Amino acid sequence: MGEIAEMMLDGTLDAITGEYLGEACGYPRSQTDGTYWPNQEKLKRRARQSINDLCSGIGVTNRNDQQFLVSEFLKCMGLARLPKMQAQIEMVFLHHKKDFKIFLCEIEKEIINETKTE
Repeated sequence: MGEIAEMMLDGTLDAITGEYLGEACGYPRSQTDGTYWPNQEKLKRRARQSINDLCSGIGVTNRNDQQFLVSEFLKCMGLARLPKMQAQIEMVFLHHKKDFKIFLCEIEKEIINETKTE
């Protein structure tokens, strides 16, 4: 694979326009589709809060359990596991939020069924 293609895939360059965006984040991003945030700290807080809210909705409030759910979701989606948890959370927040909600609904149904059988 070419160097420019690799830089687009790791988020150094805009995946659509090829513009330089800054430090690599581990996933493709673009200014045109809203997956690039110039303020990385704001993105980190918003992504963390969003995942926390979604997981709390099914009763998972422990941060380690939430991180486990994010990792398992990405495995189920067949996506390469990103080395840093924050990058995984950002990827789910920016690209797969709707699918993650469905994943959590399925887990909630299983929890309810287990509770009924006990």
